[in-house]
Amino acid sequence: MKEHIQNKIKQSTIETNRAKYNSYFDESVKAYLILQLKFMAICLFTLGFGYPWALCMKYRAKYHHTVVCGKRMKFIGKPMDLAHHWIWWWLLCIITLGIYALFLHVRMEKWTVANVIFEDVAQID
Repeated sequence: MKEHIQNKIKQSTIETNRAKYNSYFDESVKAYLILQLKFMAICLFTLGFGYPWALCMKYRAKYHHTVVCGKRMKFIGKPMDLAHHWIWWWLLCIITLGIYALFLHVRMEKWTVANVIFEDVAQID
């Protein structure tokens, strides 16, 4: 019994769930670091105006390397769409004296999730 418990403790949930559900993230550390440098460079050189483009680039790479239950994910969001939302969200923050900022994280998550599909699903334009 004690050996069974020790085996369970030593085994990572990363490996357990990969075997059980075929869910994993397959991007290399090198590729991830290069992506982060590109993200920071775009944001820095555009003084933050390129943030929606950089974020879409980052999400595209992140979800391209994500597999859930054996199905690869795909990010279909467009930078101009995010920029449109971004402008409105920040205007609402100014109008409400910052109160709307409390909702920004949830709004951003909703936008992100609405733009993630499985790779084998046909996009409808």
